[in-house]
Order: sequence, then structure tokens, then C-alpha cells
Amino acid sequence: MKVQQTINNISNGKIAPVYVALGTENYLQDKFKDYLLSLIPEEQQEFNIGRYDMESVNLSVALNDAMSLPFFGDYRLVVIERPYFLTGSRQKNSLDHDLDSFLKYLKNPESATILLIMAPYPKLDERKKLTKQLRKTAEFVECAPLKEREVRAFLSTHLQKKGWQLKPAALELLLERTGAELTSIMNELPKLLLATNDTKVISKDDVAGLVARSFEQNVFDLVDLVLGRKVKEALAMYQELLLQKEEPIKINAILEGQFRLMLQAMILREHGYDQGSIAKQLKAHPYRVKLALQKNRQFKRSDLQNAYTGLVHVEEKMKSSSIDPELLFQLFLLNFSQHRSVA
Repeated sequence: MKVQQTINNISNGKIAPVYVALGTENYLQDKFKDYLLSLIPEEQQEFNIGRYDMESVNLSVALNDAMSLPFFGDYRLVVIERPYFLTGSRQKNSLDHDLDSFLKYLKNPESATILLIMAPYPKLDERKKLTKQLRKTAEFVECAPLKEREVRAFLSTHLQKKGWQLKPAALELLLERTGAELTSIMNELPKLLLATNDTKVISKDDVAGLVARSFEQNVFDLVDLVLGRKVKEALAMYQELLLQKEEPIKINAILEGQFRLMLQAMILREHGYDQGSIAKQLKAHPYRVKLALQKNRQFKRSDLQNAYTGLVHVEEKMKSSSIDPELLFQLFLLNFSQHRSVA
């Protein structure tokens, strides 16, 4: 169930004993958590709210709290964070959690406790007994990254309620600079609202002046310079990234990943996949796939392959030799720029 729909149900008195906020969109996770926190009167919060990080606190402590009656209030809120034991991943130095007791609690949860499980993961391990029981007991709240059109709609509604107008060109630039990620957008929004408080209109210039370009965006532009064989400009941008204290191996890894994404997207498009299917297949953000497909129209598949394999070679050399990483990138760039694809 969507976050807002769940909030509406709770406001109408339909409160579940257990909620699982599942997904990697931090803004939606925080929005739902903050709403549940607001249900506990401020004067009761010290006694009736417990937060427990499963990577540092034993589950039994949280369960003991969940089974306790609220102190002079209607509800106790217990928040379990980072429950890695619900996923298929293994945790180093993990605690010895009492999962059997948790399973028992889920079969008969305390009615005066709202148990919120914050699961900032793409998915849970559906093979686990705990996950299967949660599917029976808990209400799952969708906190997955929104699609681009959903982000546009969310932002439009949000600003409209506040009485602000976002110019079309400003919206496009904001999406570009944040990768169309809702959490990033909502982190940038307060300073845009503050700067335009008098006019209530956000322009492209406002976004350009207040929303910084991300490291990934700069690397994305570097991709264009490499494929365009603009050696001088590419080296200048590479130098700029180094001056910003970015590590050469990190720059190379992001570049390599971008070329891999573009190449995979191109191959899947050739096999008849649409944008949404490609994003799902590659487990990539739909907006990144959209930009990759747009760029692919300008370049040959052989160029993408050559650039990708060249960067893989650079990575190998960075990890296995003492050659200066900057020199390795320069050699890659010069070699690629001199190689012209004929198909």
C-alpha cells in the first residue's frame, strides 16, 4: 500500500499492529515514520517511543519494549531499524537475534503497540519464516523509488499545496541534477522555497544557482566528451574532478558503470525491450535508463564496447600496477580517440 493511502487509513482509525516500510526511498520511509511518531503526544514520547537498530541492539530488547503496555497513553510505538535478518544478505559481526521469539510475537502482536519495521531494502527474503509471517500479520508500506512520472506528479501536488509554481524548464533541470530521485529533490526543495518566498515561482535560474551538480552528473558529461573524442575537454574535466578530491579509481568505476549501462540498455532495446522493462531487467533507476537511451541514439555500439573494455583495462591496471592512475586515464583517452569505429 502507498504511504499516503496508509496514512489516510490510519487517520480514519484503521491502525495495524505491525507495519513494514519496505523500499530504498528515504523520503517516503521518513515521511511514514514521522507520521507514526506524531500519533504519540509530545508529553508521552519519552516513555512510549522506542527505536532500535538491529545492527547494534539485540532484537529481544525491542520485543520486550513492544510487549510492554503504554505509559499513560493509548499506544506505544516501537521502531525496528535495519532488520538485515529479513533479507538474504549476510552481516559481518551480526548479533545473535532471537528470531523465534519475534516469530511468536508476530503471531499474536500486542494490540496497544504499533510496531514499525523500517526495511530500507529493495526486497525481503520471501523464503524466510519471518517474512512469510510478516506477510500475514503486517501491513506493508511501499517506499520504493518512484518512477519519473510519479516524481513529477508528487512534486507538482506538493508545490501546489504550498502555493508555489515550478516553471517547466526549472522542473527539467531539477530532475536532471537530482537524477529524478525524490529524496534528493525534497532535500533541495527547502532552499528553493526560501529563495523564492517573495514570488512563489521557481525558475530555471533558481535551480541552476542553488542545486549543485552531482559527482555522477559531472561523470555523465565526461562520458559525452569521451565518446565525442574531445580529448582536451575530457582531460580538463577529469582534472577538475581530481581537484574536487575525487579518487581516480572512483571516477573510473562510475565511468565504467555508465558505459556498461548504456551498452546493456542498447542491447536490450535492440531485443525489443521498452524503457520500463530495461530498468527492471537491469535493476536501474528508470530516469538513468531514460538518459542512457537518449544518449545511445548519438553513438555506435562499437564505440560503447571499446570505451567500456578500455575502462575495464584501466581498472585492472589501477589495482595491479604502480602506474599513475591519471596517466592511465590519459592513455585510455588518447587510444580511444584515435580508434574510429566503422560500424
